[in-house]
Amino acid sequence: MIRRLLLVAVLTCSGTAHAQTFAPSHVGPGVIRSWGDDQMAGVLTAWQQAFRRYHPDITFTQSLYGSGAGMAGIITGTSDLSLMGRPVTANEVIGFEWVFRYKPLQIQVLTGDLQQDEHSPALAVFVSSQNPLRSISKQQLIEILGCPGMPSGATTWASAGVTGPWASRPIHAYIPDEETGTGAFLQQTLLGLGDRWNWSLVREFHDTPNQPWGAQTIAALRQDPNGLAISTLIHAASGAKLLQIDGLSPSRETLVSARYPLTRGVYIDINRKPDMPVSPRVAEFLRFILSPEGQRVAAAQGSFLPLSGADAAKQAQSLR
Repeated sequence: MIRRLLLVAVLTCSGTAHAQTFAPSHVGPGVIRSWGDDQMAGVLTAWQQAFRRYHPDITFTQSLYGSGAGMAGIITGTSDLSLMGRPVTANEVIGFEWVFRYKPLQIQVLTGDLQQDEHSPALAVFVSSQNPLRSISKQQLIEILGCPGMPSGATTWASAGVTGPWASRPIHAYIPDEETGTGAFLQQTLLGLGDRWNWSLVREFHDTPNQPWGAQTIAALRQDPNGLAISTLIHAASGAKLLQIDGLSPSRETLVSARYPLTRGVYIDINRKPDMPVSPRVAEFLRFILSPEGQRVAAAQGSFLPLSGADAAKQAQSLR
């Protein structure tokens, strides 16, 4: 609770959240239906309760079984909002387009958390504590992890700018499975939609009943001085050193400002026909979510980080 109150105070002082309340528009009664990410249940309930102070005649239903089920709701017309702890995948967009012949409208509503698993945490790059490297660039990560990698021979730590005895050592990379939402985010962020990993050095991990993927990549790194592990801060351990990316470390400030390269977003997708207005009830609720008050509600609830004021305003523009 103290952490949440401090975060709200910091955001208020920094300009990310402001004192003004939401200015409601006139919309009629009705129901707003949500499908998707079950980890958003807490913040969704907080938003709904706050929103109904302005619109008590609007009610809500939700079926939250995970981000993987979110898009099915708006494709079949059984939901108004698809709650997604990650960006939509290419296949999800293709499925939506096959039915409607246009793309869904994706709106970022929150920033992923700094540490909490299952809350879209920022990804982090770790190396062995024996490795002299302290920072890596996003471009170097792309060149190391992406196919085809080095044209001949093994990709070495010289690719990351290391000199001396470590420069000739081969890199072994431990990353999340690309078939998971986290792995798909990493691949899209570094490689786009068309490229693939350099499988000669990459090994993938997915959650098991006993151990999340992030703990497994760190465990592999601790056994391999030549390793590079993608994980999250909550799984940091002795023997694993966090690298800066483009000179930045993951922090609340670098995540909310979206300056840290592996910051993750949290999204709501809707079915909006091009050049047509969003349903008034849906638009009003999304406008509340993106308002300073809605972002304060999310910060106080504590599951995710808010957007910056500028980013929230930019996202709200897409509703017009």
